[in-house]
Amino acid sequence: MEQAFDYIHQLLNRQMALRAKIEASPVAGEISFRYANDYYQEEVRSMGLAMIRDGMSDEGEQLILDFTQEYYPDHLDDECLWIKKMIRYLSAVTDTLIDNLHAEGYKWLQGNVDMPNEHALYYPLHKLNADSLQSLELGLHTIVDLSKPEEFEDLHGWLYYRSEEKDACETSEV
Repeated sequence: MEQAFDYIHQLLNRQMALRAKIEASPVAGEISFRYANDYYQEEVRSMGLAMIRDGMSDEGEQLILDFTQEYYPDHLDDECLWIKKMIRYLSAVTDTLIDNLHAEGYKWLQGNVDMPNEHALYYPLHKLNADSLQSLELGLHTIVDLSKPEEFEDLHGWLYYRSEEKDACETSEV
């Protein structure tokens, strides 16, 4: 139980730091959160998946679902499906994976949370998109430039490939 408390404590600290960054940004008033495009939801997802990987399956899943129930109750089924897909399809970020991303022509990794975060989820990008640019405007460190080895030298986290369709269960946009 103490380990679960440690995860929750870390999550709350990260959310407070995120709130401060967002409120300090000149574009803060323009941000609208929605399911699968919510910075706070991504913090909860990352922490919940970390708990699941560390053997606290029920607690991690419940953490994610409690947030979804509170803010996006119409998407509980979508979130259950998202959790199952993320557990199945995540790949650890390794040197070999980075080499493969280079070979496939990817130029950036988009993280779902402000870094550093050992529980970040990434998806590869060929070019920056609107979510990436908004994160940069907010001053969040969510982009990893694959042309700069120093940026991924001590990179921790998990990678997944987004589907081409805009299915909320398969995409986790920041």
